[in-house]
Amino acid sequence: MPRRLISTDLDGTIVFNGTISLRDREAMARWRAAGNLLVINTGRSVSALEHVVVPMGLEFDNAILYTGAAIVDEDIRVRYSTALPAGVVEDILDFVEGAPGVTVFTTGLDEDLLVYDTIGSGSELLTLFRPATRRELDGREVIGVPMRFTDPEMAARTETYLHRRWEGQAVGFRNQDFIDVVPASASKGAGLRQLVASLAEPSIGEAIGVSGEGAFGTGVAGGAGEAATGVAGEAAAGGSLGLGVGSGPLEPVETWSIGDSWNDISMHAAADHSYALPWSPPEVVAQCDGTVSSLADLIDSLMGRPTL
Repeated sequence: MPRRLISTDLDGTIVFNGTISLRDREAMARWRAAGNLLVINTGRSVSALEHVVVPMGLEFDNAILYTGAAIVDEDIRVRYSTALPAGVVEDILDFVEGAPGVTVFTTGLDEDLLVYDTIGSGSELLTLFRPATRRELDGREVIGVPMRFTDPEMAARTETYLHRRWEGQAVGFRNQDFIDVVPASASKGAGLRQLVASLAEPSIGEAIGVSGEGAFGTGVAGGAGEAATGVAGEAAAGGSLGLGVGSGPLEPVETWSIGDSWNDISMHAAADHSYALPWSPPEVVAQCDGTVSSLADLIDSLMGRPTL
């Protein structure tokens, strides 16, 4: 019998006003207690994930972060990551220089920074991102560049520029009023496929009789990326995750996805069963098997419990 795995988005799916409802948390705990796998799949960074899950004691099996550019284990230890090519951040900042209604952040494995802001970010946001200058980016490895826009026209121009200038090296994914720029090989769907593949095979370390964490690790993954709102040309980034799941073939993994926005489309395409939320854009709903009112409702239906 296949193991069952749910891949869930965070913001706008289970996180609202900075918290996760008790009903969703209890449902996730029931899901894992029954031997099923729970995977967080988000554009958030390591520190931004910690900011929401640690205070609530939320337990999960793995998290796919930075829109697929990194994967961490249940202890939020990084097992795989890939960085943006040199020059991407500086070029983005040059492009938006002087434009109103734009905020540019950078996210890395160690720290998240706010490097350009003509919106006026509130104090709550600044608990996640430290204000910094462009000079502080020198020599810093950047995984993602989240950009917030209040002007849809400027967002569209930026999206077009990114595609033209950095095609095959970086890609931007729309997420409500954000565009999240990550390495071209990354997406939520690519991260999910990579993780599931690692769960269905022994780690490289075990296959050759080597102890330790296996073939996780870092590196820039190549390959063409996806369109900002599409699902084209996915490939798993960078090799085996080396999860250490045991030797010999394992039973397959059956997957469900739940997410609310455009950057979840590739995740829905990668899952065996996919669900949007009632407030999701029509383009997202069209890619899914259906809609559910909450993650708790999805879990209850899968576990044979009545939904509210």
